[in-house]
Amino acid sequence: MRPFLCVYGHTNLDYILSLQRFPDLNTSVNVESKMTYFGGTAANVATMAAGLGTPTALCSYVGADFPLEFRQLMESKGVDLHELVMVEGHETPTVWVVSDHEHNQVAFVYQGPMGAMEDQPLLLNSARESEWVHVMTGRPPYYLKLMKECRRLGKKIAFDPAQEIHNVWNKEWFSQALSMADALLCNENELRTALRYMGVTKAEDLLEHVDLLVNTIGPKGSIICTKQGRVDIPAVKPKRIVDTTGAGDAFRAGFFSGLYRGAKLREAAIIGATVSSFVIEDKGSLTNIPSWTQVEERASAYM
Repeated sequence: MRPFLCVYGHTNLDYILSLQRFPDLNTSVNVESKMTYFGGTAANVATMAAGLGTPTALCSYVGADFPLEFRQLMESKGVDLHELVMVEGHETPTVWVVSDHEHNQVAFVYQGPMGAMEDQPLLLNSARESEWVHVMTGRPPYYLKLMKECRRLGKKIAFDPAQEIHNVWNKEWFSQALSMADALLCNENELRTALRYMGVTKAEDLLEHVDLLVNTIGPKGSIICTKQGRVDIPAVKPKRIVDTTGAGDAFRAGFFSGLYRGAKLREAAIIGATVSSFVIEDKGSLTNIPSWTQVEERASAYM
């Protein structure tokens, strides 16, 4: 089946460590708990979307050590992995997140082959077949080439650099990418950086450059902006809140799954919020992926 959605970005191993306190330099402390999760921006979105029944391809670079269990999880959800590339000489992108009892946090990021994407040929087979191309975290020079080619192919492009908008992208690269995108997806902090890069003061000003802005605002919900106006979307209440990691990725998976089924923008955003509400009910981004039936049932109260 041809993919509706083609997602570019990271496929990570995430190690979550908990300490009583951070050690002083040149000393050590005991790790109280250690959990390993499968994640990464693109892997999260692709796996969740495919799990909701949306034909989805993942385009990403991992190391030769990529765990078979991770591949099997994505395959079990139906993700097209033909362009998940294992690069010799690199280990899989990895994030170590360390927290203490006061909820202070430090993260250590190993980019692996995603930090050297420019050395790889463009992955385009899945993009050629898809309707939407979703560009997430990774190297700007690679993505600018990719977006130019996808624009030539007439694809719809969603630009979503996530936290890397602050320190990987810059004003010049960002403005180039935005000029080729159909949609910009971002959270509140990322929106502030986008506004600064583009020299404007409010979200609606970005519509001079892009047709659709999707701004997620955590527990306050999300905002959809188009040239026709602004729509405020409520958050969907979960049964409990255990871990908000991956909530934004879950929103994106649900949003595109709604579009795949013909939903209008407002309804697609409610579906996105609903998927987020399931994911945050357990630890790990890919631990509690709902079925489409579960999403429909919970979303119905907000439609």
